[in-house]
Amino acid sequence: MSRAADRRMFYTIDGLRGIAALLVVCRHIVPLHGGRLNFQSSYLAVELFFLFSGFVIAHAYDRRFEAGLRFWEFVKVRLIRLWPLYFLGFAIAVLTVPAARLAGIKTWPLDPAVIIPGLFILPITVKFAGGLLYPFNNPSWTLFFELVANFAYALVVKHLTNRRLAVLLLVSAAALAWTAFHFHSLDVGYNRSHFIGGFGRVFFSFFAGVAVYRYQAEHPCPVRISPWILMLVLVFLLTTTIPRGMDRELYDTVCALVVFPLFAYLATAVEPGPRGQKLFVLGGGVSYALYLIHAPLGGALNQVFAIYGHPKGSVALGVAFIAGASLIAWLAEKYYDRPVRRWLTARTKPKAPPAPIGASEPVKVAKSA
Repeated sequence: MSRAADRRMFYTIDGLRGIAALLVVCRHIVPLHGGRLNFQSSYLAVELFFLFSGFVIAHAYDRRFEAGLRFWEFVKVRLIRLWPLYFLGFAIAVLTVPAARLAGIKTWPLDPAVIIPGLFILPITVKFAGGLLYPFNNPSWTLFFELVANFAYALVVKHLTNRRLAVLLLVSAAALAWTAFHFHSLDVGYNRSHFIGGFGRVFFSFFAGVAVYRYQAEHPCPVRISPWILMLVLVFLLTTTIPRGMDRELYDTVCALVVFPLFAYLATAVEPGPRGQKLFVLGGGVSYALYLIHAPLGGALNQVFAIYGHPKGSVALGVAFIAGASLIAWLAEKYYDRPVRRWLTARTKPKAPPAPIGASEPVKVAKSA
């Protein structure tokens, strides 16, 4: 692979990730839009997030591990990348609790058994909030599984030949299919009652992303479909209404095992024009921040409504919230996340060993008489 290929930007994947994040937000703000933007299949966006994560991680780190990158260095880089925005969303959610109590609104207690694990992106082990693993910011449950898959990749990547990767995909595909049929859908992983299902979801999708990256590097996709058409098809797949029962389990399984990996492969073959590239980069860049702060912002807004009265849910109110949350996410990503990550990177950068005494002094040559 050439150095140019290593530096390639996958704009279409950024755009698809952005639209998937918007549909997830719609899923979590039902009181604001009154159910009019609540799309039944939007939870499958999580499979896409894991899939694209595997693709991007393989693109960024396969060669670096070959060159000698160490496991703990990778862990440090990933935590610096993911933790600041996670902490921001967690902090917003926690700080709304005392504010709500001052306003006389009943809310969850600030239990150390919940707060302390939350600071470290760990699921809680106590029974709390109906079994939610991340009660203060429920969407962040995916981050735990993301990190599990990331660290598993880092541990095995040096030995992960394509044949071994294929075996891993077969085993994890079986686990994902079992998850879908056992729990009657793939809408699992965020609650104690179906926590185990999160592993079935993440391991196949993440390593399928790794496989798609490796395959397209050797066999570029010959089929070229407009990225805008791909985006429309994705919206259709994530908004389709499928009844629970055999149809639901089968739909989820086929999307996760076949359709989404094929979608990622097709997305590598086409890129939008210059204006589209800017839009897709913006959507992809904001998607992570939006994903982690929309629920705490929505919770804070609902507390305001509890004091001053809740307007009737409508599409307009839902869209207004999404627009406002997206703007806040953009500001947070640019003026909080980037500076904090730069600071953490600088603070954790290994110090260069001190130079030998006198090594920096120029050698003086005596002038001839």
